[in-house]
Amino acid sequence: MRKRYSQALLTATLLAVVGISLQSQAQTKNQAPSPARSRSEEMLDRWNDIGNKLVAMAKDFPEDKYDFKVQKDQRTFAQNLLHAAALDFVLIRRISGSNVGPDFGEGDNPSRDVFKSKSDVVKFVQEAIEDGAQVIQQQGDAGLDKTSKFFGNRMAHNSSIWMFAIEHSGEHYGQLVVYYRANNLVPPDSRR
Repeated sequence: MRKRYSQALLTATLLAVVGISLQSQAQTKNQAPSPARSRSEEMLDRWNDIGNKLVAMAKDFPEDKYDFKVQKDQRTFAQNLLHAAALDFVLIRRISGSNVGPDFGEGDNPSRDVFKSKSDVVKFVQEAIEDGAQVIQQQGDAGLDKTSKFFGNRMAHNSSIWMFAIEHSGEHYGQLVVYYRANNLVPPDSRR
């Protein structure tokens, strides 16, 4: 008798939960979608999303493995982060027309001699993400339509340059996931 009562109570509870869930889904389908955010808000969201993943990795990866690389002809973990952030700074400087960020020398491959510790690398990556976010916010939608010198002797819309930077960071994020897995570590974004 007690077992049947428990089963009946469980069945009734499950049916109620399923009914509420279905009712909620039906209400959501009938509601108009929320309006799109501004283009600069959407760009900022994508910029911060990949940037915060790189910052989390920079903070999380063990410092004694910062010079690890999977193959001899690849960048180390730290060099990947430094390169991604340096290219971000190169592009942020072009878009903003100012010399934001620290001096890291020519090009987009800063030396580990300049960024010796994990905290130096973390700070550099964080600065790139914060400075980029600030430029996106300051320039707003109008800034996305402006043009800046891209690579070679060619101009490009800033929106295209931001998308290039975001994709580039995503490529390095994927590379760094491999570095995690090769060290039997779980990347921060995969721990959810």
